[in-house]
Amino acid sequence: MNAPVPFRELHFGHLDASQEAAEDPDLLRDGYYDYREAAYGVASGSAFVLLGPKGSGKSAVLEHLRLRWEGEWDRFITRWDLRGFPVSDVTQIKMGQSGGASRSQAAWELLLLVKIYESLGQDQGAEPSNELARILAWMRQQGLLSTDWAASVTKWAFREFKVDLKVLSATFGDTSGATPLEVAGFLRQKLREVRTESQHVLAIDGLDSFFFEVDDEWSSLGGLMQALLSLNLHFRECGLKFTIVAALRSDIFDLLPGGENNKLKPNAVHLDWHAHGIGQDNHLWRLLTSKVQVHRPQVGNIVSQYLSRPIAIGPHTEMTTYLLEHTRLLPRDAVALMGYLQKCYGGNKDIPENNAKEAVRRYCEEYFVGEVTDNLSGVVETVTPRKLASFKDALRSVPSKIFSFSDIERELDGELDKSEIRDLLRQMFYTGGIGIFNRNANYTDFVFRKIAGAAFTTSRDFVLHEALVKAWNRPHHN
Repeated sequence: MNAPVPFRELHFGHLDASQEAAEDPDLLRDGYYDYREAAYGVASGSAFVLLGPKGSGKSAVLEHLRLRWEGEWDRFITRWDLRGFPVSDVTQIKMGQSGGASRSQAAWELLLLVKIYESLGQDQGAEPSNELARILAWMRQQGLLSTDWAASVTKWAFREFKVDLKVLSATFGDTSGATPLEVAGFLRQKLREVRTESQHVLAIDGLDSFFFEVDDEWSSLGGLMQALLSLNLHFRECGLKFTIVAALRSDIFDLLPGGENNKLKPNAVHLDWHAHGIGQDNHLWRLLTSKVQVHRPQVGNIVSQYLSRPIAIGPHTEMTTYLLEHTRLLPRDAVALMGYLQKCYGGNKDIPENNAKEAVRRYCEEYFVGEVTDNLSGVVETVTPRKLASFKDALRSVPSKIFSFSDIERELDGELDKSEIRDLLRQMFYTGGIGIFNRNANYTDFVFRKIAGAAFTTSRDFVLHEALVKAWNRPHHN
């Protein structure tokens, strides 16, 4: 019988899905754990929206499908990363209609349709091939197919643009040019003539990088969701196996403007890892085991083989509960914590209690603090780096794990105003660094433990996440 694999030799994956796809694609292709059947939902065309906080594995779903479909002649996936994209400018594109939410939706429909036609250009089985080739050539000639989409959108937002459709459609007769709205309508109509057995997925990612502090960003994203719904329904009416899917933070989705966002919920997958508690039954352990088994298939279950020894650390008697208590119940946090455990213990037996305590301490101080506080930069335009440093100092010096808005306000008197403090605390709440404590019900509401429904308020006390309590050595009580 082979000796158990040393813990230091296990590979739990990377913190970032793109890095994992580039450096260890086998882990993401063969070791992927399809929580909530998210990848299946996208592949089957039933999932339009992937919801979850930053680090919950939304990008991993899309990267897994991209790797799995590589080399398949009848499956195409295009990942459109919107980090750095001028989403606010989309609302300003002059579509040839009045402004408001409808213009934002129409602008996104045009952009998404162009992306779909780009994907069709790779499909050798699509018919009518001559007509599709003619449309694509026309799109290139009119500047609709661009290698720099950010620059194109900004240009279209600040000057009227019309295109010549006469060469493709007699409908426009002798008109001097078609509006973008007419172009989108033309492209939608032409899809009714397309025949292909291939599957096409346009995956929109990178929206987690936006803070959505500007009204135009909210309006733009609301229009994107409506365009996504409208086009996905249109594809089905056309009998096409096309899907546009967007990865989005749950808290942002719940606040989107628009009267039809609720229609997307039947086609949404929530990557809410809080299900099944924070002990050994949490599915994060299945995810980590799946990764490990790619290179070490003899490892049957990392919990039973390395984390089953009873402990006595504070209130915790189980190692799995102790470890997950210091995460936000996100794959990214779990992978990071495993890395610190490997630095502190490399043997092939159950991880000793002292090694686990040291690993958790280092994880809290070296990883968790930066992971949470880095998300504060850029949230509030008026908050300079110096002000932000003062805010972090104020958090580090709160009187105890449970603190009030006035505790922070007093500490920052004269440096940050009330609205700035509120916005920064709200960001801490939505990234899982603090929770809201309801004294009457003796209950703490953390976003990462309850993916939807948690609401920020300054009328109740705040609670530092357990990892911040340990990193900053804060007392549990005044």
